[in-house]
Amino acid sequence: MEFLSLQVNNYMLNYIRNIFSPTAVKEKRTTNDVNVIWIHGANQTSLSFKYLQMQTKFDNEILINYSSMTRFQDNIEMIVDKVAGKGPHFVIGHSMGGLYALHLTQHVRVIGGVSISTPFRGSSTADWAKYIVPSYPVFRDIGRKSDPIREANEIKLDIPWTQIVTTSGSVPYHNGPNDGVCTIASMNHRTDMKHVEVPHTHYETMVSDQVCNIMTADYAHASSIKHLLRQT
Repeated sequence: MEFLSLQVNNYMLNYIRNIFSPTAVKEKRTTNDVNVIWIHGANQTSLSFKYLQMQTKFDNEILINYSSMTRFQDNIEMIVDKVAGKGPHFVIGHSMGGLYALHLTQHVRVIGGVSISTPFRGSSTADWAKYIVPSYPVFRDIGRKSDPIREANEIKLDIPWTQIVTTSGSVPYHNGPNDGVCTIASMNHRTDMKHVEVPHTHYETMVSDQVCNIMTADYAHASSIKHLLRQT
């Protein structure tokens, strides 16, 4: 009985290590098929996608890691350098990562995407917060009149794209209903993508089976019609 208990404890320990170990899910890369590019949100890393990666099990993946203390333009150049020549791509971006994913469509061949909790209209909170913390690039880059937001508004998508809108966790200091970080109005801003509302907070969505199902279905659809989409 003691031996069986020890076996069970070892099994549970290994299971927990497998879930939370940073190296348990590794990047898989190819130049011959559709790559899934994962782009995390501000002040996160690619580890934030751990659960979604483990559930979706895409064949070919590129994990992006960028610094939130670096300017948006410098980060997008780094991302382009990393993924150039490895397409076509399907992009997944959380929060700020969704804005990077959208900009990436102007540089490499992207056949579809899913953005999660991305404030495409920008943040009115960042408009005043940038004066309180002027050294923080994210507040300058995500404001409603910032260059990344203004340029994003000029991008017109002609590929399948789903924006996941998170609707729970509202806090009082944002301008309107929000998910604890981004307003619902900002997440619903664009008209050239499908919007799917999920009853999660900004970060709960990263461990959501519903989100996994959306990404898997959208990836399969984009992959099936990639030959019909633009080649550049």
